[in-house]
Amino acid sequence: MAPTLALAAVLLAAQPAGELRVPDLRPPAPETFPGGVRVLDRGPFGAGELAGSGAGLLLGDAAVVVAAYGTFKLFTSGTVSASVGNFRRAAYGLAAVTLFVPPLGAVLGGLLGRDGPTAGSAWKAFALSLVGHAAALLVGYLAAPAYWAMLPIQLATMTTGTSVGLHWGPRARALDARDAPRPGGDGAAAPAPVAFRGPPMCPDPGA
Repeated sequence: MAPTLALAAVLLAAQPAGELRVPDLRPPAPETFPGGVRVLDRGPFGAGELAGSGAGLLLGDAAVVVAAYGTFKLFTSGTVSASVGNFRRAAYGLAAVTLFVPPLGAVLGGLLGRDGPTAGSAWKAFALSLVGHAAALLVGYLAAPAYWAMLPIQLATMTTGTSVGLHWGPRARALDARDAPRPGGDGAAAPAPVAFRGPPMCPDPGA
């Protein structure tokens, strides 16, 4: 007990008189550039964003394989008659699934894996991911029957395109009045003034 009291006495003696240090539990101030500009976007190619985009892409590829196998089973089992019209509709449906589902999965995975706000938009990410997917499909067509060659092209182009699209835009904006730093200079937003609703008070009783 005595060592504890001695340690407390030493700490209190080291504390400046009249000053009480309270831990600062406020969130960190937003990153700003000189001139009063707030950073809204830290830039593309974040690890979580790329990993999420790649995982979504692979899930999209798996969905394409499942759709192709399910269509095959529908025709071979007799559930769907093997007519020219049914074959045509199945081909159109599989083409749409093959073209659009993997880029959509890449964008959704990138959105889930992003760290903080992004200056771009999902449609920009989808457009760039779609371009990368088209390039990968072309490589797979040229490398047939080695269709596996398209997978690394997909991972390289679609994750990159998704990340660039999500961050394609102005990365900062000027601070407004609500973002003005406190007079102490700690960078935190100034609290809103509190209205006093009580009776009028006279600061000097002798006045």
